[in-house]
Amino acid sequence: MWWTFAAILLALLAFCIAWFFGWIRFTTDPRVLEIRALQDEARQKFVASGGPANLLQATETVIAMGQIRQKVESLPKDLRSQVERSGSNMFRSTMRARIDGYFALPPEKRQAELDRQIKQEDMMRKAFETAGTVLGAFGGGGSANGGGTGRGTDQQAGASAPSGPPRGGSEEGRNNWRKNMIDRTTPEQRSRYVEYRRSMEDRRTQLGLPSSGHR
Repeated sequence: MWWTFAAILLALLAFCIAWFFGWIRFTTDPRVLEIRALQDEARQKFVASGGPANLLQATETVIAMGQIRQKVESLPKDLRSQVERSGSNMFRSTMRARIDGYFALPPEKRQAELDRQIKQEDMMRKAFETAGTVLGAFGGGGSANGGGTGRGTDQQAGASAPSGPPRGGSEEGRNNWRKNMIDRTTPEQRSRYVEYRRSMEDRRTQLGLPSSGHR
């Protein structure tokens, strides 16, 4: 009986300490709610329509995502994971939509879709360069992608969804991110991704463009 009472007291004490230091929260932090709202707004504006259609829209996309990333990085570590998780989910859904959209087309129309996506990828690559200059002019600091030089579809989708592939950091961190992404997919999804990327790279070769590095 005494041990039961002591255990309850210890649990209550631990709970009070955790609550005092902010480790336990009963409401969502307003900063997290703000970032989630910005993420949703960006998804509706830049992703739901199929992605940017011109360089201006692409630059606006990268700038918006760069600003959101800065807000995420300014959060305490215990809050950052909440918005990074929603951003990663958005990244995965964006990639899935691109791949599913490609396979949903009849074979004779898939090449045109690849051409559209390749054009969008290269447009986003240029937008990263432009957006980095714009953000620097407004005191954003660094490039819009956090200092990385990622390429290809991962870069485009990452720009459309915060918390895509990690920019900068260690190679081990990037590899862990990719492994986590793969672990959350089914064998069928992985097979479709491999086929999609192979078709994308083959088409880039046919057009005389460099590899995106994601074969």
